[in-house]
Amino acid sequence: ADQVLGDSPARIVLVVGGPGSGKGELCKRLERECGAVHLSCGELLRSEVEADTPLGREVRSIMEHGGLVSSAVVTALMRRRMRQYPGK
Repeated sequence: ADQVLGDSPARIVLVVGGPGSGKGELCKRLERECGAVHLSCGELLRSEVEADTPLGREVRSIMEHGGLVSSAVVTALMRRRMRQYPGK
């Protein structure tokens, strides 16, 4: 873990990149070696759609029309999920 995050590990690490760039593999490594919690925007959106919540229905409509889900919606989902991991 020290080789990945150094002596002062970050509380939040954002991993960004295009499709097939290795984001998922890097996140698996961070989970395994550093005990990080992996939150995926795509997984959060798909879960919300699958749960058929009012927000999920809105997200489904946006995605079906090829639109981009707003950063406000993604941030709300991230914050909600992050609350499940206090202190991490």
